[in-house]
Amino acid sequence: MGELYNPYPKLPKNIRQIGERDQSLKLYVEDYVNTYLKRLYPNGGRDLRVGLLLGEMRSQEGVPYLFVDGALEMEGVTQDGEKVAFTEEAWKRAYQTMEQMFPRRNVLGWFLCGAPGCTLSPLNYWKQHGQYFSAKNQLMYLNSGLEGEEAIYIASEDGFYKLRGYCIYYERNQMMQDYMVSRKEAHRVESGTREPVIQDFRQKLEEKRVEMFHRRSAVSRLGTVCGVLSVLVLASGVAMFNNYHKMKEMESVIASVVPKEKDGAESADVEVEEVPGELYPTLAEVVIEQGDGSEAAVEAAGQAYENETDPMDGSRVPGQTGGSGAGQTGSTGAEQTGNAKASEPAEPVQVPSDAVKYVVKNGETLYGICIERYGSMAEMDEICRWNGLGDGSHIMAGQEILVPPVNE
Repeated sequence: MGELYNPYPKLPKNIRQIGERDQSLKLYVEDYVNTYLKRLYPNGGRDLRVGLLLGEMRSQEGVPYLFVDGALEMEGVTQDGEKVAFTEEAWKRAYQTMEQMFPRRNVLGWFLCGAPGCTLSPLNYWKQHGQYFSAKNQLMYLNSGLEGEEAIYIASEDGFYKLRGYCIYYERNQMMQDYMVSRKEAHRVESGTREPVIQDFRQKLEEKRVEMFHRRSAVSRLGTVCGVLSVLVLASGVAMFNNYHKMKEMESVIASVVPKEKDGAESADVEVEEVPGELYPTLAEVVIEQGDGSEAAVEAAGQAYENETDPMDGSRVPGQTGGSGAGQTGSTGAEQTGNAKASEPAEPVQVPSDAVKYVVKNGETLYGICIERYGSMAEMDEICRWNGLGDGSHIMAGQEILVPPVNE
């Protein structure tokens, strides 16, 4: 289903214009999102429902185009009356749901849906809009609930600018369908009919969703098993390869210890004396003169191995011999040619000189640090790039990170 989540590569053709055409910004709202927002109103004693508008933003000939194909409700942000209070826990849950249900989508703004008959004023929420949605062309969608009056605003230098109109487009939107099915507890206006055809259709949708869930779980488990087996096979192959080379090296050392027979002389029995301790193989070529005993040859081989060190850092390097042991001819060992090319250094990240060092406290997250220090998530990507963090959740207590200064 990943191909269904790709942003639209071109402007949709099947559209319906709502209101007048706005020249400063082109807004396209997918039909599933439009239906969800118009039918979402408070219930259970609540006065307001708040969430995020998700989608893609592009620019063509200097005019920004916004495509909204996702709407995600945030839990636990509404208070008594029509007040909104964003919390770190609410942002964390919203981003987790966004990664799961709406991958590769950006936050384009937020929506507020009130009870039928109420009147939501943008002046009550402009401070929070500037604090949490300070990026350019961020939307504020207000709806009075149950097909009530709706209005869409964007921030400008003079305050809030109300869009004259927008377009509804019709495309296949599997993301929003899955989200609406998963939120069966969300109160939506029904047509009032209970025909068997509609009930069967909903039952088939639910069965299909459960089947896809089990299918994904099976594929995930199979992938995990295959990964473990691949690691085991690779580790076994490496171990066998290393053992083979060790055996070949041991064979060469033993062959060098055995004295050579003279021409025309009968082969004599060779008595091998066991030496306590461990004998490590070496690639150094040890030549034993005739007449030497096997004990002296073994001692010479061990001395040659002990003297094998790397000329740069003192670590042992098989194949090099140093010093003059008994039975060795000359002082030259196996030569090594190092043509290893130095790896090119990665381009450093440019960190401004006014960056501040911040020590992470116990229980803190990057989401909470951004909201507490700056009141928004705008600096989160910059902090991750400065500190080499691939994900905002990969920080721990006591860690020292670089953050931008707080502007008074």
